[in-house]
Amino acid sequence: MNTKLKYTLAFVVVLLIGFVLGFLVSGRLIHSRVNRMQRYYTNQGFRYEFRHLLHPSPEQLKNMKPVLEEYGQKNRENMMRFRQQQQQLMKNLHHDLKPFLSPVQAKRLEMMERRRMHFMRNKPINSRPMHPRQTMPRRPEH
Repeated sequence: MNTKLKYTLAFVVVLLIGFVLGFLVSGRLIHSRVNRMQRYYTNQGFRYEFRHLLHPSPEQLKNMKPVLEEYGQKNRENMMRFRQQQQQLMKNLHHDLKPFLSPVQAKRLEMMERRRMHFMRNKPINSRPMHPRQTMPRRPEH
């Protein structure tokens, strides 16, 4: 093998390794941020975030604990109300769109709703994942 080919091959290998490592690190960072955000909407996570932010003394923590518990609960209730309102909004949207949709579009909308509900419940979808082209046929080009 000539030298130029060796260097090119080495460059491509290093580049691929960099892409893979970047992809993995990026995924881990996003996963960490999402988990932190989800924890914020639990009572314990809410209290932890404020303790971590403020670094209170033991005496301050003792006095702050009832306030943090109260607001942690209110924060959780607020999030649950928001989720219910969002769910109702989507149901209304689907109901109002239905008369205008073809059977294929109605099926796509139904699949999207099922996936969203499974995602919100953090449960895996029962059916096997389908290739995007199987669930969403291409639009005819004009």
